[in-house]
Amino acid sequence: MRPRLAALGLRRAAHGAFARDRRRSNSHKRRAVTSIILPPGERSSEADMSRESEDVRVRATPRYELHYIRRDALAIAAAASTSHVVRCLLQGSARLSVSGETVEVPSGRTALLDPLVRHTLRSRRGPVEMVVLRVHPGLVADMATRLRLTRIGQEFVFRERVVADPHLVALCASARDELRHPRIGHEVILDALVEHILVHLFRHHLLVRRNLDLEFSRFGFVDRRLRRAIEFIHAHFDEDVRLTDMARAAFLSAFHFARLFKRLIGMTPHAYLASVRLEQAARLLVTTDLSMLEISRRVGYASQSHFAKAFKAWTGLTPREYRQASLSPLLADVRSEGG
Repeated sequence: MRPRLAALGLRRAAHGAFARDRRRSNSHKRRAVTSIILPPGERSSEADMSRESEDVRVRATPRYELHYIRRDALAIAAAASTSHVVRCLLQGSARLSVSGETVEVPSGRTALLDPLVRHTLRSRRGPVEMVVLRVHPGLVADMATRLRLTRIGQEFVFRERVVADPHLVALCASARDELRHPRIGHEVILDALVEHILVHLFRHHLLVRRNLDLEFSRFGFVDRRLRRAIEFIHAHFDEDVRLTDMARAAFLSAFHFARLFKRLIGMTPHAYLASVRLEQAARLLVTTDLSMLEISRRVGYASQSHFAKAFKAWTGLTPREYRQASLSPLLADVRSEGG
């Protein structure tokens, strides 16, 4: 009798322990699922986000680049981009500096930057979660044509530097979700979201500025006096380009060319050259398997370390991080299955 009671007691104890473990496991699963499905405005405080791992995701196409960045700290000293740039802060706070002016970018706000605007962005307190969209000139021009907004001698510029736009934030949050949790068709969804964002920008945040000196080229709207030089830079960015080479393309002396370029573009010719090189490097990192050394050479950098430093200042990511972030888990599965 006693052995039976002892065995029964052991079974009850084991069953009780199993039930407790199961409840703990289910509770843990519920907490994990909840942390994923709650809306971004309710989902995580800075303390919650600090417990999450850092994450970076990238989708780069010939028409746009879309980045998702979650970092404990972020510092970007960006070379100017030839694209319109949207920086949407989903969590955390940052400080944006443009042309000597510094503004705060709190959570839920979006920084809008015109092409060729150099800026720095630094996180302030705690971790940062941000979506960055670079819309290339060709997509802007194509959308303007589809919206019947294209006229000779005009350019599109942002009305404000930092905006509070809940709808824009919601669109960027949707892009974040597709980047973080890619499923079948996520590329189609992201392409549609980018077009939705661009139409929203045309409706609410972009204005048309008349400039009869502007001409449209495949590199965007450029001043007719600098068009040949701009085309020369894009054609020879992988070479050792000197100021005299660029000036010769514009039929100007080096002195007058440098002054005119700075006045019209807002940066030096070599700063513009650097931005073109970095944008080309970003495309090569995503679309090829070339080594970092080979990519640095192909975009005109004699030193791989110099290239890596410039690229990180421009994107906030090292070239290797940028490449790894662009590899979709779905694509990785397909590659592994295909051998």
